[in-house]
Amino acid sequence: MKSGYITELFSSFQGEGPYVGRRQIFIRFAGCPYSCFYCDTQSAKESKPSLCTVFGNAGNNNSFGKAFLSKKRFFENPMSSHFVLELLTKLRTPDLHSVSYTGGEPLFSAAFVKEIAKGAREMHLKNYIETNGYSARAFAFIADHFDFASIDIKLKRHQASTDYDKQYKNELECIKISASRGLETIVKVVVIKGTAIEEIEEICKDLVGLNIKFVLQPVAGDSAQRDIVPGMKELFAISEFAGAFLPDVMVIPQVHKMLCIP
Repeated sequence: MKSGYITELFSSFQGEGPYVGRRQIFIRFAGCPYSCFYCDTQSAKESKPSLCTVFGNAGNNNSFGKAFLSKKRFFENPMSSHFVLELLTKLRTPDLHSVSYTGGEPLFSAAFVKEIAKGAREMHLKNYIETNGYSARAFAFIADHFDFASIDIKLKRHQASTDYDKQYKNELECIKISASRGLETIVKVVVIKGTAIEEIEEICKDLVGLNIKFVLQPVAGDSAQRDIVPGMKELFAISEFAGAFLPDVMVIPQVHKMLCIP
């Protein structure tokens, strides 16, 4: 039985991409190798947190109680896959779409993730991974246990890593693996003000012919980052440009921030 480090576990609505508004149980895995300047989950970068926070009144028969985010309990890390699966059972609701494996970076804990995903499948749950695609090898190891994959492509200006070429190669390979193995594949690019059309063109050309949904997500800047938020004119232009290469392009902001939920 595998064990690993999780920062948070909770029931909420998906706030990004084409499945926005769908009820999910989120497992936020600890640790991330990247340092994107706009990261909104800095607390999940720590690779070995001592505690995992579980939100909601797990075990309550009332669906609202299971998502009541002001209620929380703390469990010691590392956690066993068996215990995580028990928590999934307790947080399961009638409207549940899938289990989201997010982070941090779930590929950072690939063996642990695979064991949980396998157990969730045995419980007849669908699995949805949200990854930055930093390791194609790790993604290939877990992919067959997932139904959906939301894979980021980081732009150079996102300052995610010091080796952009290696980073991009892994992202692209993860996308190809996902699409070829029949996962519903969502490719997400966070758009900041001044995003170069040439960079979007390179990405779109590399994605031509793959069965994917292409999501342009405008960065959600706080009061200190308003100058990086793209304007509507810029978003329309980038969307139109991407649409010349790819058949399924959409612009979707982070809706969970509008709802004030995690």
